[in-house]
Amino acid sequence: MGWKLKALAGMIGIVLVGTAAWPLSLVCFLYLAEPLWRRSGKGPGGKRGGRTPSVRSALVVTSLFLSAAAFASGGTLSPFVFLGAALASLAWPLVSETLPFSRASPVNGSVLVRSKYLPFAWSALAELKPGPDEFARAASAFSGKLLVFTDSGKVYSFASCLAASRDEAEAKVLGAFREAAPAARAGAFLLPLDSVQAREVLSRRLTRKKFPAEKLAVSATMAGGALFLECAGGYVLKASVLDQSPSPSPRLPPKPWKVANPPLSWEVFESIGKGTRWPQPDHISNLLDSMVATRGVPLAERLKGFQTEGDLVKIQSLSGDEVRASRTQLRALVSIYS
Repeated sequence: MGWKLKALAGMIGIVLVGTAAWPLSLVCFLYLAEPLWRRSGKGPGGKRGGRTPSVRSALVVTSLFLSAAAFASGGTLSPFVFLGAALASLAWPLVSETLPFSRASPVNGSVLVRSKYLPFAWSALAELKPGPDEFARAASAFSGKLLVFTDSGKVYSFASCLAASRDEAEAKVLGAFREAAPAARAGAFLLPLDSVQAREVLSRRLTRKKFPAEKLAVSATMAGGALFLECAGGYVLKASVLDQSPSPSPRLPPKPWKVANPPLSWEVFESIGKGTRWPQPDHISNLLDSMVATRGVPLAERLKGFQTEGDLVKIQSLSGDEVRASRTQLRALVSIYS
């Protein structure tokens, strides 16, 4: 019934905008825009969620007022231009998923992938490598956006930003990874991927599928495909359950949506783990554990050996394990765990 009422309000608003009763059309459009800043219910810790107007909601309301003002001042074309801008902003979350904006291209010699059609939009991936602790508990300590593939059990931290240059973008995404990783040793570690590795992970089309997000903590085991979570303070604030299919070019995942009564991250990862097998620690995990334990120590004292092999670097951790990584990957790793 809710969508029918909204459709009726939209039709009435469009009809009235060209009449003497145009102020009533503004009321109709404000009613349609109301969900953009509606209270989200109880948030983490049981606190009542406050109003959180976004850039999109501000554009909708501003465009509606400009449309009304233009009509009141006798404008002919401008009221409909502003009204169209408001409707486009309102429908953007649904429209954007049908447009090719999700396509991206790897940036050679970096950890970045760049939007193919929005050159100022950049992204990067870092894999969560397991340590000796229980992986579900360790992964729940990370914040930011986490991309979970239920077929492989692999989890990736996803960072994105808007930047005018590559250097600025790289600094922003590495800063996001530093913030995503817990300050203490959480039993899992971030391994940044270079653009070639990120391309392989993102070479699949991820599309939303219907799933009861409010039951994520108990039903995530049946999600299948992939989950895209946005976590903060130990809670899952936003989530989307996604189907995956092969794609010839890298594609960015669609943004997760708000979850009513956010569940604990630990609850969600425990539920996912009942339907998938988490990865096991390996020699890379040992290197990352060593890097975390020696934060603040000069690099020469954090590694036992260091040898270049073309574009690759062979690293020997303090425990004696040898790891091969790209130069780009090593620089990003040192930046995150410096």
